[in-house]
Amino acid sequence: MPATMAGIMRAILACVPAAPSSTGDGSLSAAFSSTCPGGGGEDRISRLPDALLADIVSRLPVKEAARTAAISPRWRRLRPSTPLVLDDTDIFDDFAEADDDDDGDTFGLIDWRALTNTLSRILSGHPGPFRCVHLTTACNYASARGGSALVRWLHLFAAKSIQELVLINFPNWPFKNTLPAEILRVASLRRLYLGLWDKFPDTNDLPSGAHVFPHLAELGFCKTDIKTKDLDRLLQCSPVLEKLALILCYDTPRNVRVRSRSIRCVLFWMSLADALAVVVAPCLERLILWNDCPGAWLGKDFRTRVKIGYAPELKVLGYLEPSFHVLEIGNTVIEFGTRPSPTTTIPSVKILALRVRFGVRKEAKMLPTFLRCFPNVETLHVMSAEADEPTGKLNFKFWHDVGPIKCLQSHTKKVVFKNFRGNRSEVVFLRFVVERAQLLQKMVVVLADGDPASEERVAAKLKTLACSTKRASRDSKFSILVRSSGGSDWSFRAASNLSKSDPFDS
Repeated sequence: MPATMAGIMRAILACVPAAPSSTGDGSLSAAFSSTCPGGGGEDRISRLPDALLADIVSRLPVKEAARTAAISPRWRRLRPSTPLVLDDTDIFDDFAEADDDDDGDTFGLIDWRALTNTLSRILSGHPGPFRCVHLTTACNYASARGGSALVRWLHLFAAKSIQELVLINFPNWPFKNTLPAEILRVASLRRLYLGLWDKFPDTNDLPSGAHVFPHLAELGFCKTDIKTKDLDRLLQCSPVLEKLALILCYDTPRNVRVRSRSIRCVLFWMSLADALAVVVAPCLERLILWNDCPGAWLGKDFRTRVKIGYAPELKVLGYLEPSFHVLEIGNTVIEFGTRPSPTTTIPSVKILALRVRFGVRKEAKMLPTFLRCFPNVETLHVMSAEADEPTGKLNFKFWHDVGPIKCLQSHTKKVVFKNFRGNRSEVVFLRFVVERAQLLQKMVVVLADGDPASEERVAAKLKTLACSTKRASRDSKFSILVRSSGGSDWSFRAASNLSKSDPFDS
């Protein structure tokens, strides 16, 4: 969990969508060099239809896009009719003043007034529509002293049918700026991410039954305070919302309730709450949970209750952590020894991810109970976490005495074990899986130290499992693959990518 302003900003920027103009070599010279070999010759790019040329212009940084007007009258006509794509970082450096102390920190030497005025001219001068606007540097100044500039921008966004908006109120330390209520009038939005706002506007005055965001498909809050009732109201007002992300939200909302007929994915990323409840979500497919807060920072007894009610299409769930989550299915709190029944199981889940401190006996003992709650799991991810204060490890006798677990007996085909350190408690768990999983085809063991030189040593150590006569799976293609992490850390963007069949597979 990042503690500094710079750390928080890096974490947020790693989660919010990248602006279209920043997803490649978005330069005019690059575009022309690709069609004019050697930088000369025939200008084949200008022969393209207007629709394709407009698409090219929309993918350029705003300064490069403006330069296209100098190419020819045809390009000059294209620019105003091309939907605006604006990322304020593309022009940020133009307003940096000289840094006399040479410490590399130019942030305090920005001419904020000139930057804000330039952005105002760009936004007011373009006839619309606005395809995408990312403001990650100028919001703090624009929202200060009454926020008149930001209010004007929000009116322009509403009038010019903006589709994607990212508003990060950086730097805002301590967090004091309130997001203007005008954000609730930008009805054309399809994707909205808000970051570092002290307070989200009150939704009490919204008309009952009104669809405030009739087109909104993706909504993200990054270190932004929003009350539970206002989040409830937003979900009601967004009839086609598919993705909800709460990122670094560890003050409010204290209770997250998911009631949505359209939502497909909820991401609770580095956030804290007393409860996360899926109440009614008939289309929910993924519930992604990720927490990297140290135990001492949270407090010894802090837990988040994860309650799953009506979610018949839920296929992907994790990372569930016995140290951090209290699982509740329907109205039953899952405790050690809870027996599986129709009211304590979720048969729709096919991909399950668990994060466990094998050095804490009480937590490791919850693994069989959790597995019994998901009888049809086909892919199981287990991440081993280090214990600050180990309290005893489970030996193989415990696992030997564990009763039947349906998913291992009849469904699990792949197991991925991450952060393997070679501890005996980890090895005996893998042995338990190998001797119980009757349909297991593949086991992947990812090393914690990321050292490729360790792969051969660990593979030799685990070879006895693959060749064991007690192996439950008779699949001739069964294998245990050992690999280093290779620096491919799990990320928010990977976890939130709905096109990936397994978001935990990095």
